[in-house]
Amino acid sequence: MKYYINVTSLFLLLITAVFSQEKTVLKGTVNNWPTDSVYVQTMPFYSPHSSELKSLKLSEENVFEFQFNANKEAPIVVQVFSSKKTAKAIKAELLLSNYKDKYYYGYCNKFYTHGIATFLLEPNKTLDVALTHSESKRKLNAKVANAFREKGLKVNKDDTIVVEEKMKIDFKGENKFQQNYYQNSFGIDDRFDNRLKIYKNKSITEAIASLKKFKLKILKDLEEKKENLSVYFYDYLKAEIEFGAKKELLRFLMFEKEKTNFFATSVPKEILEFVEFDKSKITSTIIASEEYNKFLMLYLNFKLNIEHKKPNKFYDFNTKKIKKAIKVFPRESIYHFLGNNLLETNMECLIKSINNEEAIEELITKTITKYPNGELNDKLIEKYNL
Repeated sequence: MKYYINVTSLFLLLITAVFSQEKTVLKGTVNNWPTDSVYVQTMPFYSPHSSELKSLKLSEENVFEFQFNANKEAPIVVQVFSSKKTAKAIKAELLLSNYKDKYYYGYCNKFYTHGIATFLLEPNKTLDVALTHSESKRKLNAKVANAFREKGLKVNKDDTIVVEEKMKIDFKGENKFQQNYYQNSFGIDDRFDNRLKIYKNKSITEAIASLKKFKLKILKDLEEKKENLSVYFYDYLKAEIEFGAKKELLRFLMFEKEKTNFFATSVPKEILEFVEFDKSKITSTIIASEEYNKFLMLYLNFKLNIEHKKPNKFYDFNTKKIKKAIKVFPRESIYHFLGNNLLETNMECLIKSINNEEAIEELITKTITKYPNGELNDKLIEKYNL
């Protein structure tokens, strides 16, 4: 018996398979929108230079839809804006601050302000939302309004300025709970910070004991909600809690206990035990976490302080810092640490810190060849004319 393949049927099956591939989708409607476009920016905290900005003209019904080719193994964080200028400013001031000294010397600006909507998108899922924009204005007298304009500040034709923007979010479709739960998680690090401030004048042992207890309380709440959360949301939020606590302890040591030089002798074991983590258990979802990536930079600083036996709030991107990062970071985080720093730092600064132009070229080349599939390789090649 002979079997014949129906070419037309095979072709249709292939076409169906291609077009039925799922996408990660964010869609919805907007109300009281101040512009005629919606801007969506991916926020990969592990790699600011991998961020992607998309825009879409609103339909007459004020409907929008964005599709993403997301990592099938991890969720992605996206933010929605009403203006391109705001999107760019948020990326520059809040994401790239991870690689500049101002991140270490002062508490960074709140990430979830200025009328922004932030979402965690699951791979191959659709999130449907309704966004309502609102703002508060202040009337200026003509003299002050003109002075503001001369300084380049945005002043409306009626001499008013926007003093506050808000975004009301309504979730549609299935499992609204986990999105609302995620929205309420943004202040986790503030809660840890406030707990530590109570212990500013106590011993570090007492402070860490209290922090541990508080962390377990928040983790218990997450565990109780687990059945209402997808695996992605649960793992992401657990990482936010675990690494948020570690991050806030390191910031506490840096800002509140800076006059106590643990590093000159030996760092208390309570501190070492609390901030350490198992590199082999860092998953793609953890890598996507905001708190993990902010912790990572402070953790590197902490390790350098131990090596130098003195507290220092910031180390420039140099050979010692690079070697230490390679030693203490998970492999997945090393590439993005190197790539983003190389893209953020100009050649003049690199020469000052590394003192060897050949070593810089070797570092860039090794970074690309060791990670041939690295998403920043094309940008590195273009910047350094390789």
